Amino acid sequence: MAIRLDYTVPQNKNNSIPNPPGHLPPTSAKQLTAKSAQPDPDVLVKQNKKSTELKLRRAWDLALAPAKSLPMQAIMLYFSGSGVQIFSLGMIFMLLTGPITAVFNIFRAFESLRPTSTPSTPTTNKKSSELSTVSAEPSYGPLALPMIAYVACQGLVLALGLWKCSTMGILPTGSGDWLHFETRLDPPEWSAIRSLSMS
Repeated sequence: MAIRLDYTVPQNKNNSIPNPPGHLPPTSAKQLTAKSAQPDPDVLVKQNKKSTELKLRRAWDLALAPAKSLPMQAIMLYFSGSGVQIFSLGMIFMLLTGPITAVFNIFRAFESLRPTSTPSTPTTNKKSSELSTVSAEPSYGPLALPMIAYVACQGLVLALGLWKCSTMGILPTGSGDWLHFETRLDPPEWSAIRSLSMS
């Protein structure tokens, strides 16, 4: 008994075998341009909403990243010691200058995460029957809370650096650090020898 295999593809549309996952039916170039020229407004709104949610989630991750690194930086500062050494001074310099430059460059940090303020709204043109979409410019409005949290977290990093400076004795917080600017008043008590020298 001979077994014969048939490798021809059946042309019947009512085939009971479904297409495999990821299979795209063959389409012509005209059909592809027709589909791309007329996008579905609901699909565009859903895609815009998903991208906005993803951008806001990434913005919160970026805003809370300095606070997540605080424990590690505190441990490194603790093990660097309280003496004035080049290693501890380098760490303090990074802790003091990093937050200041990050706050000044806050718009550059959040620029790629700006979501569009309103989803794209479909409008029909009277002269042509094509569907055109009007998309709004991305704005920093939805990123106001993550940006405030980012500034607050950078302030915590700066406070950690200032605390380390005060434990090392670098900050002029004592009264002995300002003796040069103190003015000495005349003593209130007078002696007989001083009064004779003044006359």
